[in-house]
Amino acid sequence: MKISELSQHTGISSRSLRYYEQLGLLHPRRLPNGYRDYSEESLVCAERVRDLLRSGLGTEAIKDIGCCFTGAGESLRAKADTELAAGLARELENIQSRIDILTRHRDAIQAHLAEARLAAD
Repeated sequence: MKISELSQHTGISSRSLRYYEQLGLLHPRRLPNGYRDYSEESLVCAERVRDLLRSGLGTEAIKDIGCCFTGAGESLRAKADTELAAGLARELENIQSRIDILTRHRDAIQAHLAEARLAAD
């Protein structure tokens, strides 16, 4: 599929898709006319890159872990070195910390809304 089609299917701008390719996160095939040709696997990979970036993971970490694995339960195509593993463990801690903070904020807002509803009744 062409870049415009991938963009439409994923909601990711063509500019971002080109950026992902520039960083080595996407690897589309090139047609004889020079156009990019994205596979269904590219669609899944682009969505994973977008989601990992939204979660706060950096592009280098995404590149290192090889985010474009297929199917649940399959191992990541990660480098088997301790430095990468330690970096991923730190990133996991950071993500969990953000989840904890967001959970506390959500709970506080829910409590406030519940109090406001009781006061309104």
